Amino acid sequence: MYGQKTPESKQETQMRSEEFTQQLITLIEKRDIEALKKLTTPKLYCYVCFDAAPEKPPIVDQKTFYTRYLIPVFNKDLLERLKRKEIKFSVDKYKAREGGRDYIVLYTIDRPNELGDGHEGVQFIFWLKDEEDGLKLSGLETVP
Repeated sequence: MYGQKTPESKQETQMRSEEFTQQLITLIEKRDIEALKKLTTPKLYCYVCFDAAPEKPPIVDQKTFYTRYLIPVFNKDLLERLKRKEIKFSVDKYKAREGGRDYIVLYTIDRPNELGDGHEGVQFIFWLKDEEDGLKLSGLETVP
């Protein structure tokens, strides 16, 4: 129909989301803050921005994230691990945490048993929000 988008398949959405996170990683490596801001929601869920579990939801505004947290979060070691491209994708059926994400892209940054026998591994998660003008980064977290 004229003027309506054809719904994407999950595979197309996954491919678009993975390409978007690769674009983010490239821009982060280049420290292209202005380009990153255009691809980021005004506020981000950022559990990895804090050393200890915060008492309230770890929401930071875009300016604070890019001035205070970008470099400590995306250190050289993390960027190298993200380049391994061990990726999983999920559609957020439940619109968790105040509707802050539509999709999550998970990068394995520590493989099972890599940190010691029996360790389940760690995944770094990019939250993505699908907005009218395209995908936006809306959060970051890790899970064991």
